Amino acid sequence: MLRPLLILPLTLLLAACNTPGSPGFRPGSVNSGGWPFVPTSMRIYPLTHIERGSPPPAPPANPTGPSPADNVQPQDVTPPPAQVRLIAHLEFRDAWGDTTKAVGSLTILLYGPNSNANAARGSNALPRDGDNPDAFAPETQQRRYDIDLTDLKRNAELYDPATRTYRIPLSGLPDWIINSTPSTNLRITLRAEAKSPRADGSSVLLVDEYVVTK
Repeated sequence: MLRPLLILPLTLLLAACNTPGSPGFRPGSVNSGGWPFVPTSMRIYPLTHIERGSPPPAPPANPTGPSPADNVQPQDVTPPPAQVRLIAHLEFRDAWGDTTKAVGSLTILLYGPNSNANAARGSNALPRDGDNPDAFAPETQQRRYDIDLTDLKRNAELYDPATRTYRIPLSGLPDWIINSTPSTNLRITLRAEAKSPRADGSSVLLVDEYVVTK
C-alpha cells in the first residue's frame, strides 16, 4: 500500500518539470529563452594579447645525403616563420554580475592605423608640440571575424574554464602586426559585437572596445 503513495508525488514532480511554459533550459538547445542567466554585459578581457609562436626546429641534416636507392627528395631545412595570432578573451556577465556563457552571433572587428592618414585629414594638419601623433591618425577597419556561438560544440571549444572567458584566436592578421617585434609600439583596437537572444525572440546587442598594445 505504500508504493502507490511514494510513486504519486514523484509523478507529480516530473509533470511539474515538464509543464509547458516552464523556465527550464535544455543544454542541447540554442534557445536561451527562459534561461535566467543570459548575458547582459560583455567586455574584452585584459588577458587579450599578441601570441608569437616559436618556429618548429629544423630537421636534422644528413651529412651524407639520401642514398639513390632511397629515392627521397632532400628536405627543406629552413624552418617556417613563427605564427602570429591575436588571442582575444571575451567575458560575459549576467544580471547579477556573475560570469556566464553566451549563445548567439559574435563579431570581432580589428582596427589599425590608416597609411593614408595625412590625405584623410589634410597634408597641412601636423601635430603640435605636446600632441600625441597617434591621435591624428584615424583608424580603419582591417579585419572582421564572425563567430557562431549558436554552434554549441564550437561554443564549448572556445570557452576557457580557467579564466571563465571565451578564448578566441584570431589569425590572418595584417602585415604590420605580423612583422612587428615585442619592442614595437603596437596599437590595435578591437571592437566586439554580440547579439544575445531574449525569451521574446528579440535580441540585445552587447558592444565593447579594447586597445591591445602588446
